[in-house]
Amino acid sequence: MHKTEPYRSPAMAGGLFAIERDFFFELGLYDPGLQIWGGENFEISYKIWQCGGKLLFVPCSRVGHIYRLHGWAGNPPPAYVGSSPTLKNYVRVVEVWWDEYADYFYASRPETKAMAYGDITPLKKFREEHHCKSFKWFMEEIAYDIPEHYPLPAKNIEWGEIRGHETDYCIDSMGHTNGGFVELGPCHRMGGNQLFRINEGNQLMQYDQCLTRGADGSKVMITHCNMNVYKEWQYIKTLHRFTHIPTGKCLDRSEVLHQVFISDCDSAKTSQKWEMNNLLAV
Repeated sequence: MHKTEPYRSPAMAGGLFAIERDFFFELGLYDPGLQIWGGENFEISYKIWQCGGKLLFVPCSRVGHIYRLHGWAGNPPPAYVGSSPTLKNYVRVVEVWWDEYADYFYASRPETKAMAYGDITPLKKFREEHHCKSFKWFMEEIAYDIPEHYPLPAKNIEWGEIRGHETDYCIDSMGHTNGGFVELGPCHRMGGNQLFRINEGNQLMQYDQCLTRGADGSKVMITHCNMNVYKEWQYIKTLHRFTHIPTGKCLDRSEVLHQVFISDCDSAKTSQKWEMNNLLAV
């Protein structure tokens, strides 16, 4: 048995969307400050719910989606857009609609804190004039089960690149997830695979992935985690040291083998000294 009745959803995918024309104009359409693509589906979802509408999934609907030719990689963005239009869009949406919950976004994406997102004064005015509800209301009444499956992130203690102290080598996930090993590579200060954070829950993370001890008991792997697992790390900034709490060992590296692992702590070993340097997206 499958339900055929429409049901509520907190948000949606951007390409599968139908709305009454008059209501769309009443909502002010999409935010004109969003660039290229990314974030517009969240923006319209929050706007609909918080400003008096409903967003429904309709199981028996049929949507035609025209795909571009196979192999088409997209037109290059105009020069004025910059390097991270999607991230900028997310920041803009968060600043308009998330209220105090914005702190949770910045906990997960700290590199966006200084990112310019343009003038949002008209959007704030729209919220005020239309008596749109708070994001707290949205989380408690509409997206009430989201934190059960995706717990809100703990506050960060430090974040940025993890660089070997006074070296040009950084820990790099190499794009590995869900059980791959992190490695040591030249620091590039571009974030991405070299952007990590350590939070008050003693988790050393990259996006939704945590660093933990591998099956061999030594190498450091990266794997998916929630807020209740892999609480394994302590960063002692004054000593430039990461301690693996369950074993009492220290984060170590080999610049020759490009490996990252844990070993017995030795204050004389320079390979166990690290620094975390903030990186900002532009």
